Amino acid sequence: MGAVLGRVLLAVIVAAAWLAAPAAGAEPQSITDFLPVCATYGPDDQEVCSGQVPSFDGMKLDVDVTKPFNDQGNTRHPLIVMLNGFSNTKHEWEAVNDEADGADKWHWNSHWFAKHGYYVLTYTPRGFCHRAPDTATACAPPEDHAAWTPNTPEFSSAQLPSGTIHLKSRDFEIRDTQWLAALVAAGFPDVDPGEVAVTGGSYGGGESWLQASQANWTFASECTDPDSSSPPTGCPPPSGVDFGRLPVLQLQAAIPKYPWSDLGYSLAPNGHPRPADCPTPNAPPDDDPYYESSQGCWNSDTGDGNPIGVEKLSYVNSFYALGNGRGVFEAGTTTTPSEEGPIDIHAWNDRFTVQGDPYDVAGVEDAIVRQVRRGLTEFRGAYYQDENWDQQKDGRKVAIFSIQGWTDDLFPAAESFRMFKYLKRLDPLWPVEVALADVGHPRGQNKPETWHRLNAQAFQFLQSNIVDTDRPHDQQTIVSSQPTICPGEPNQTAAQSLTATTPEGLANGRLRVEYSRSGSITNPAGVFDPKGPRTDPVLGEGGCQEEPSEPPFPGIVKYSAVSEPLDRTQTYIGLGTVALPGTVVSADTATIDVRVWDQPPGGDERLMTRGTYRYDAPAYDPVAGTPPGTPLKVPLFGNHFTLGPGHRIRLEVSQVDFPFLRPSNVPSEVTFGPPTLTLPTRQADERTLPGE
Repeated sequence: MGAVLGRVLLAVIVAAAWLAAPAAGAEPQSITDFLPVCATYGPDDQEVCSGQVPSFDGMKLDVDVTKPFNDQGNTRHPLIVMLNGFSNTKHEWEAVNDEADGADKWHWNSHWFAKHGYYVLTYTPRGFCHRAPDTATACAPPEDHAAWTPNTPEFSSAQLPSGTIHLKSRDFEIRDTQWLAALVAAGFPDVDPGEVAVTGGSYGGGESWLQASQANWTFASECTDPDSSSPPTGCPPPSGVDFGRLPVLQLQAAIPKYPWSDLGYSLAPNGHPRPADCPTPNAPPDDDPYYESSQGCWNSDTGDGNPIGVEKLSYVNSFYALGNGRGVFEAGTTTTPSEEGPIDIHAWNDRFTVQGDPYDVAGVEDAIVRQVRRGLTEFRGAYYQDENWDQQKDGRKVAIFSIQGWTDDLFPAAESFRMFKYLKRLDPLWPVEVALADVGHPRGQNKPETWHRLNAQAFQFLQSNIVDTDRPHDQQTIVSSQPTICPGEPNQTAAQSLTATTPEGLANGRLRVEYSRSGSITNPAGVFDPKGPRTDPVLGEGGCQEEPSEPPFPGIVKYSAVSEPLDRTQTYIGLGTVALPGTVVSADTATIDVRVWDQPPGGDERLMTRGTYRYDAPAYDPVAGTPPGTPLKVPLFGNHFTLGPGHRIRLEVSQVDFPFLRPSNVPSEVTFGPPTLTLPTRQADERTLPGE
């Protein structure tokens, strides 16, 4: 009891200190008052100002502002916000040269943009720190900076009661970015408020998509408007720091890297296509609902439409450990008013990671499941910001260049595909472009030459869309793809890059593999997945996951079958499905996992792609199995992968892909007829390959 009381008193004291009323008659302050350290770094003497800056609710954030090079004082400059990944800091995108890490950050860092005339805002997101903050909450010690990173001072962005990790909530982290950007525009008069861009990777990529849904950043201006009778929820109280009236900013471009657009589906894919009753006006003829698989329908304010999916256990466990080690998860302490209401990330983790399925009884979900469903969609997913996207439809649209990884098992290709399809239905000239390659989170190889091409594309797109705020960005755009090249394969250059006007259009034909055996897979306690640890993106070895071909495995645990060899080259490009005809499940819930392997002649097999499906009856699936003639289909994560002559394709179907995916708590048996693997191919023919 004493510890709890002490924590509460500490929170009150700290909050009072942050939100202390300014002295009577005090003049409005500028962001420059909170950036006391301005120093030069690197051989070019780039100037960076650092400090702790109060956000919209008074919580202080660790901020760096990099000034443009060769500023003559008579030029307006664009502003770019660079958002770091989960548990990282403001230093992630900072550099003292253009090359940085030679890959993801090559020609995509603070030095590069400052050299090209941009102000660069980088900050450690709410709830994170790399030193002990001024509270009882401990954070990890400072880490050594990379040689190419400026050694700017580090501060804390984690403070009770409200400076906690909200997982990129539109009520908190999204407003932090808009608030800080407005402060930069107000504090540095040569910033052009009409030329603003945002970019970031992973955690920052998901936010970049969310920010793109708001073409005009009005929040900070509305909060500081002295004549406003109804300021937005969460604005600073009158006793907070007075920054004066902050400007409205116009977001011109967003460049998300390996992002999410539906956090619920990306962390726990359900394997179901876009809900059948979800409106799809102006859908193109090649519309494939599996390219828009989601947690729910885009117009649902609660993320309803599909069942809760299969948790990516190894990733969720890693993020939970990182968040606890380097920051403070929100646990109901926040005093800042929000539309979402109080949440407890620890309770979320306990319900899904510790307790697991079933998540509903005949479609009725408990209170925590409902809260998480709504929280990871409506409050943290760009796909569900339909009201904001609609506001852009008939006016100026944010130009978006989204980079997604084919081999990214955390945020796969569907995370950008669903947004491309959704926005192009709103307007075929929506300025959204998607570029895919073997990059991103593991298993992505992230080769330097791949990133060089991607960053060059992204910068050209940004430069052509950051200027001329009166000109609509409407344009014909494409989906482009670079291939995945495994070790030992002949290197392929940009000449092998492919383009199309839709995600489905990358393929011109299909390769079907019709396996000959029926299957039966079970989920008893203690089942061991012999390839699970090596194919896990967190624990495994990354890349193409090369392994010797395994001997036949008992069908009672896992289905395994191999195709006949190919007689000619086939280029797999897109998602694909595994159809299981006549599926019957012995329980109301089950997890069906698939992995697809390439077996080259005389060599180790390589993991091409994987997928998962959560069966949930009777609310989302038939009780007694799929109706006759309608196979249960498991969508694949996808790839751009060349299969040469003589290669075979091995299919695995099981209920256990552990530790990557969380196995179901419910024992079950799943039986099905001979599976059919369908892979979209660049070659313009329909081919069928028999399975042995």
